[in-house]
Amino acid sequence: MPVSITANLSARYAQSSLVKQNDAVNASTARMSSGNRVLSAADDASAMAIGTSLKIENSGLRSAILNATSATSMLQIADGALGQISELLSRMNVLAVQSSSGQYDDAARALLNGEFQGLKGEVDRIARVTSFNGVDILAGTPQFDLEGGSSIAADGIRNIRLDTSVLTADSSFRYTYDEATEVMTVTKIDGGVATPQSINLTPLLNGSVGVGIDLSGSQTLELSFSQLGLTLVLGAGFQRNVDIANPVAVTGVTVTATTPTFTPATTNVPNTLVDDLTALGGVYDTATGALNLPLTTSGAGGTVTLDGVPGLSFAVNGGAVGASGAASGDLVGAGTTVDVYADLADGSGQVLLGRVTMATVAATGAGAGTMQIDAGGGILTATGTGEVGARHLTYKVGTGVLAGEDTLGVDVPAMTVQALGLEGLDILTQIDANGAISALTSAMTVLNQGRALIGAQQLRLEAVGRNLGVISDNNEAARSAMMDVDVGVEISTLTANQTLMQASIAMLSRANQMPDMLLELLRN
Repeated sequence: MPVSITANLSARYAQSSLVKQNDAVNASTARMSSGNRVLSAADDASAMAIGTSLKIENSGLRSAILNATSATSMLQIADGALGQISELLSRMNVLAVQSSSGQYDDAARALLNGEFQGLKGEVDRIARVTSFNGVDILAGTPQFDLEGGSSIAADGIRNIRLDTSVLTADSSFRYTYDEATEVMTVTKIDGGVATPQSINLTPLLNGSVGVGIDLSGSQTLELSFSQLGLTLVLGAGFQRNVDIANPVAVTGVTVTATTPTFTPATTNVPNTLVDDLTALGGVYDTATGALNLPLTTSGAGGTVTLDGVPGLSFAVNGGAVGASGAASGDLVGAGTTVDVYADLADGSGQVLLGRVTMATVAATGAGAGTMQIDAGGGILTATGTGEVGARHLTYKVGTGVLAGEDTLGVDVPAMTVQALGLEGLDILTQIDANGAISALTSAMTVLNQGRALIGAQQLRLEAVGRNLGVISDNNEAARSAMMDVDVGVEISTLTANQTLMQASIAMLSRANQMPDMLLELLRN
């Protein structure tokens, strides 16, 4: 290699090495100061992706641990209150046994009964004021009888729950599902204004079972329509590519009925609708919710009418409502509408079932057939029973959406005087006292069963919390191994790079002296 004044290759090599070592020292300094091994996706793309995913999952797990801890705390509060109620019931039993003995007169029993009633009032007070985060946990909730107008099992609905903190009166609902958008809608239809709430199932199903895949086996998906106080639990029978709608079918006659549709009523539908439809007899299919309306045509170019059905009335094209059991007017024409009414089973009036709309109707031959409308499809009615039941609370203990896997239901039994069967109890006479002893024995059984249920749920939630803690710890360890800097290794790397950088600086200084040395040759 020739010796040159203009080309100092040694300096270039030293400078390149210096830049490289400077970058390495800067990177090590950044890692040490931030604590992160991976500063950007360019450092380690796969570690960045996996580490970020684990970090997000761990955040959800920490929240789930807090939820499980809160549930355990709530049950501990309930158990403490039940312990106090147990002591009060024991004292009430002592007073009842005393009053049942023959040595007491009415005046003495009245004194005993005064304490008895005070203790009974305290039992009820404790049950009604015991709460967690503003939620009454021992007062119970009103109970409702839930009835479906069609087979909910056929629609893939495994279970239905009511939130009685929202639902406080008799109510009627209708649910539909649009497979094109994968949106399920529940509408409250008993009031003067329809109240709908919709949930998009696509992200929920895709995230829990996979894109385009249905629930299978024991898998369930909870849909909480919280504004309405209703939760639907979907099971393996639910098909995401099948509509739950309100179809219309005309069979058995030669009728041109272009694009027939049925729009169910969405207001002022009573919670007796299922009973009202069932009372119609054979024309209503209780299994499917289909209402079969007899249809008659007089001949080609003639009339088309709905035959009279006892308990049903019709109004054609916005006209007057016909008499109950009478046939409809002629349906032939364009833009035909038929409003279908049913008599209320208690004889107090009628209810609008909905409207059938047809773009055109024409008879092409004589005959008799059927127009089938989905009058009872998707109907749910809730009727109060007057009883009080357990408070049901759902806790999120996972990062997914599958019921039973990522959510757990906790039931806290009601312990009011009504729930314990102690209403109207006194010990003013021997007979009353003996009756009180029997009632208190039953109440103690209810109380002990409730405490056992609470204890079992506490144990389960504690196990859930421990398991979530193990998962979270190991997730964090895996994330740390991929994303966090190893201080010992990084210090060694930094020291080595700093040494190399110092060497590069020294060699660059020497290399920069080479041109001066060559000039000395020229001077000589």
